[in-house]
Amino acid sequence: MQYVLLSISGKDRAGIVCDVAEALLNIRANIEDSSMTALRGRFTMMLIVNLAESCPLSELKAALAALEQRTGLSVQSQLLPEDDVKHMPQEPDCVITVTGADKPGIVHAVTHVLGEAGISIVDVSTQSRGTEQGYMYMMALEVVAKDDVAALGQKFTDISNQLDIEIQVHELESGIL
Repeated sequence: MQYVLLSISGKDRAGIVCDVAEALLNIRANIEDSSMTALRGRFTMMLIVNLAESCPLSELKAALAALEQRTGLSVQSQLLPEDDVKHMPQEPDCVITVTGADKPGIVHAVTHVLGEAGISIVDVSTQSRGTEQGYMYMMALEVVAKDDVAALGQKFTDISNQLDIEIQVHELESGIL
């Protein structure tokens, strides 16, 4: 079996996921893992697909080229090495939320603390929204803390004060995507 990482993006519209799923179904490729989101009118997705034994890589490439031609999406593919396929994904055990006035440096400051503590980030979502007081920044990070939640929260005290942002650390219940 061959596993392929697909990165697909384009102008957001209804039906993109269906178009991609149909193209993959037609060549008997199975979507095993995926992450998809829309940002400011653009849609992007990453998928790990498993090709059927009877489907050569050239058939996938042809199907993806046809998908690009028909939909205007941009598609990149990368064959995954055996070691990557066997790698079990890390399960997040903690969610960190950040809110405050939007300014440069928030992402760097928060992720620097995590990196220094050896904490892996599984997922990040950020958004800046206009309000009557200016732009409000929001970030949510799913992390593998393997640490006491209260202790992790203490690690953010300095940057929270320096950047005048609120950082909260929440234990994540298991079984939630």
